[in-house]
Amino acid sequence: MNYISIQEVAKKWDISSRRVQFLCKENRVPGAKKIGDVWLVPDNICKPTDMRKRKVHGEPIFPVDDLEIETLYGPDTRQIRDCEFCRIYQTKHGNGTGVITKYDLFPGIQLFYQDFHLNSLDYSKTDQDFSKNVLTINHCRLGRFEAEFANGEFIYLGEGDLAMNLPEKAPIRNTFPLSHFHGITITISIEEAALGIHNLKMVFGENPIHFETLRDRLLKGNELVIFRSNPSLEHILDEMYEEQKKTRLFYLKLKVIELLFYLLSSNAAASDERPYFYKNHVLAVKEMTAYMVKNIDRHFTLQEMSEHFEIPLTSMKKCFKGIYGVPVHTYMREYRVHTAADLLRQTNLSIAEIAERVGYSNQSKFTEVFKRILNLSPVEYRNNCCLNGRKEDFSD
Repeated sequence: MNYISIQEVAKKWDISSRRVQFLCKENRVPGAKKIGDVWLVPDNICKPTDMRKRKVHGEPIFPVDDLEIETLYGPDTRQIRDCEFCRIYQTKHGNGTGVITKYDLFPGIQLFYQDFHLNSLDYSKTDQDFSKNVLTINHCRLGRFEAEFANGEFIYLGEGDLAMNLPEKAPIRNTFPLSHFHGITITISIEEAALGIHNLKMVFGENPIHFETLRDRLLKGNELVIFRSNPSLEHILDEMYEEQKKTRLFYLKLKVIELLFYLLSSNAAASDERPYFYKNHVLAVKEMTAYMVKNIDRHFTLQEMSEHFEIPLTSMKKCFKGIYGVPVHTYMREYRVHTAADLLRQTNLSIAEIAERVGYSNQSKFTEVFKRILNLSPVEYRNNCCLNGRKEDFSD
């Protein structure tokens, strides 16, 4: 029997290489075998039937084109639950995990709720092969989102921010500087979605969404566009997060239409702020942060850090706030307090010893800062842990 490569099969079947790999892993390609990290497929095998169309209560759930879950969230992603109107997945990256809940709303329109407790999404093992006519909308509700682009530039979304892009302007790596992220992604296959939304004309009396106009007006032919948090967006999106708990599919559909209509309206003003940071500055700031965290008992001036890591002071301060959302001193103050809280829970060290370990020679000052951030004094915090059944943390 003669075998051909994944790339040859993809060309023969007119689908992506990543899609062929997925079919092989799902044992849907008879005779396919894996040698090391490489799949080989018999050259006489026909393309399997696309099983991505299924029915719920007699109504079709729409195909996902080539936007398989692994393409969006990495190879170590698996389905853990299949509900009536959604599918729930778990993804693993390094030591972190994330949960994704996916809704197929209209033909060509998918909604993903994301709850990540990890540092980054690693696509190193995935051949990302998006359709050229897919629009992506991302919203950050909690945490912080970093996107690295092939040209060496970085952008950041803070809480309440929304971004839109085409695949040609998609990031090569997504990172979460605060190690957690809760948000939404909406993917729109423009041609298919246009046909599906057109049917709403019977309800609304007109076609409410023109996707080509949305792409051309807001993305200006292939740019990333950011909408910073504002009351109109907050109103629309807050209700979408609340609605997830109720899982009323029809209402989620209405909210997505409302969001798209808002993005088409004259009230939707993209940010004029240049959101990019250069890679050398980002890497310098991250190296600086790791150094300060490692030496948490020491206090450094910004000028010292600027000179030590060879980054201009103004650029350093702007880049740090872009990455972490707060100034350097605010970040380190909160990091010290949360580290101290861990030590209070997990050790028998005295409060004075803990204060010194996190950089406070004055215990009174440490207590003042700790209470300002966590609303409890160190003594109250430790006692509260004991009262909640955590006393064993201090018994050894």
